[in-house]
Amino acid sequence: MNAAAQRRLTPILALTGGALAIVLVVFLAGLGRSVHWDEPMAAAPPPPARPAPMPTPVPLATFAEVWQRPLFNNDRKPVAIADGDTEASNIGDLELTGIIMTSGLRMALLRDKGKDVTVRVREGGVLEGHWTLVTLAPRSATFDNGGEHRELTLKVSAPEPLKDAPRRADAPPGIPPGIPSPLPPGGTPPRVQRPVSSSSMTGPNLPRPRQDDAALQDQRVEALKAAVQKRRAEQQQQAESAKEGVR
Repeated sequence: MNAAAQRRLTPILALTGGALAIVLVVFLAGLGRSVHWDEPMAAAPPPPARPAPMPTPVPLATFAEVWQRPLFNNDRKPVAIADGDTEASNIGDLELTGIIMTSGLRMALLRDKGKDVTVRVREGGVLEGHWTLVTLAPRSATFDNGGEHRELTLKVSAPEPLKDAPRRADAPPGIPPGIPSPLPPGGTPPRVQRPVSSSSMTGPNLPRPRQDDAALQDQRVEALKAAVQKRRAEQQQQAESAKEGVR
């Protein structure tokens, strides 16, 4: 930068410095001290709480039909639950479903209700969770886990009663099917027909005894073969007759 350029820049720098000095003096004199932030406003108090009236509780017996006639059961009857502690008769989700006891095999079959799979364990084997099959009985299996014993038993469901059993025509009303009706007063018991032995069935007019199934099957096969051969012979004769007619 030459001397002429410095001389032109000097007045500009002097004016800028003087302006900044004047601004500093004005601020020192108290300009802007009256400006301040407003005080924070106090938060409005919440509205008074008005407790809503609670509904009157409905008696539980009002919904008794929900469990007495379940909607998702085919017969609309509740599922019967066996008495006793179900947790003690199971090991987690494993339930005893079968026992195999032979001279060379002693095994328990368990069903995993969570995974819907069958688990097989031999006597002395270990299940997942460190349960060891200690002993087997015809209706139960005993497991051990570090001194804790648990006996699983086979659950047997009672057979359903016969609802649509046919009723005898001569049975009076009020007597369940399968029970013989009592005799009327002064009545005579019905005559019982004894079966006739096969040795006493003799004579020329009696039907012949039934042949074996194998013999009947052979006769049917032979008859079928004869019918097929007869049909083929007729077709050959018709073909030869047609050829002679063309000639």
